[in-house]
Amino acid sequence: MRTRLSVLLLVLMGVVLVSLGVPLGASIAGSESRSMHADRVADLALFVGRVPSGPQSSDVEVTAAVRDLRRYDELYGISISVYDTAGRVWLQSRPRSPTGATAEAVRSSVRTALAGRLTEAPSRIYPWDSRPLVAAQSVVRDGDVVGAVVSVSPVDRARSRVLDRWLLLISAELVALVGAAVLAGRLAGWLLRPVARLDEAAHQISAGDLGARVPTGSGPPELRRLEHSFNDMAVHVQEAVEAQRAFIADASHQLRNPLAALLIRLEGLRLAAPSRQPAAAENALADGRHLAGTLDRMLALAQVEHIGAAAGPVDIGAVVDERLASWRVVAESRSITIHRVGVSRVLGHHETGALSGALDAVLDNSLKYSPAYSTVTVEVTIGEATIAVVVTDDGPGVPAEDLPKVVDRFWRSAGTARETGSGLGMSIAKTLLERHGGRLDVAATDDRGLRVCLRVPLEAPTDPVPPENPNLSPDDEHLEGQGLVRR
Repeated sequence: MRTRLSVLLLVLMGVVLVSLGVPLGASIAGSESRSMHADRVADLALFVGRVPSGPQSSDVEVTAAVRDLRRYDELYGISISVYDTAGRVWLQSRPRSPTGATAEAVRSSVRTALAGRLTEAPSRIYPWDSRPLVAAQSVVRDGDVVGAVVSVSPVDRARSRVLDRWLLLISAELVALVGAAVLAGRLAGWLLRPVARLDEAAHQISAGDLGARVPTGSGPPELRRLEHSFNDMAVHVQEAVEAQRAFIADASHQLRNPLAALLIRLEGLRLAAPSRQPAAAENALADGRHLAGTLDRMLALAQVEHIGAAAGPVDIGAVVDERLASWRVVAESRSITIHRVGVSRVLGHHETGALSGALDAVLDNSLKYSPAYSTVTVEVTIGEATIAVVVTDDGPGVPAEDLPKVVDRFWRSAGTARETGSGLGMSIAKTLLERHGGRLDVAATDDRGLRVCLRVPLEAPTDPVPPENPNLSPDDEHLEGQGLVRR
């Protein structure tokens, strides 16, 4: 492809050089013709004043004129002839008159000069043109045309000069063409180098190397942008493939034991006595529900990793209040109090559905492991670049060495094994937050509980509005407005 592009650029450059060279060569030939004709006309003007006025002139004048004509012919090789008003040769520097096409050109020039007009120069003198240049000048005496002086000039020297200038022009164009060939090769390489890198990276990816990327930084801006887009696409493809592999591995690992337990339950149901079959069937049904719930959560996690709306301004306080209104019903059924503190209205940059889903997963986890008559505190605070939604519970907590594992898939603390669940809730919350630049942090509280912080990028500076709380004193309201509330 590089060769084809180089040839194309070279052909275009050749067309440009020919388009410029042909008119310039024609201009050189025309300039030489006009210059030579002007010289001949100037020389003829000298003879016009020196030739006799007609046949009635004295022999001395005629002899002197013939001597001048012959001397001029000997010096420059240009024949000079003088014609009378009838168009007959009266004086000439050579004994022989021109013949053929030259004679016809002479007769035409004589008629033009006897009519009192100037002869025109030939359009161009080409290196292959051997026709002599004919020029004529009127002889005027007392306002009347009494004759004509005609010169017949060979064009050998003019042809040689034109040829020399043409050769110089062709040499210059050949040098330019060689330079254009070198430039075309380099330009083709510069244009196609990113394409070659794209081709190599695509071949590596098709061969199974999903980590192949295109080096960026050279080539035209459009191709550099294409390289960045290709790399972004390769990253998404790699992430999708790795997520698919992880989903298959997690599914095979997590569903193996529940499926085996379900099969054992069903086998026991078949062998159980009629009086024990209802209990065995209930146990098998519970195992099937647990298996279905685990599969549903895995599918939900796979979905949130790749599907979602675009991020935009979202009122974090409003989202928190809306989700708490739904979860308070669940909390009251378990005799748990949800305490909302912090700012009431603040804009963050995220997606409402993703933030709601992440908060639901965290609240579900906190309410599930919090004991009855305990408190789950939800606080919204504003940092320098993020908004933090902090959910604190009074549950059993997690050992310090296990805190980094809380957001891992299918991880469950040994102290919470008695609770039903698949270990995917916190992983789903982390995935939903990170999709639009958020972050999920987990830390232990001073007591036994767990503090989960959902951080969302700040959309724009805003004045925090404290939530309405009729149970606060004026001093507490002031502190709450600053994000600091006494408990």
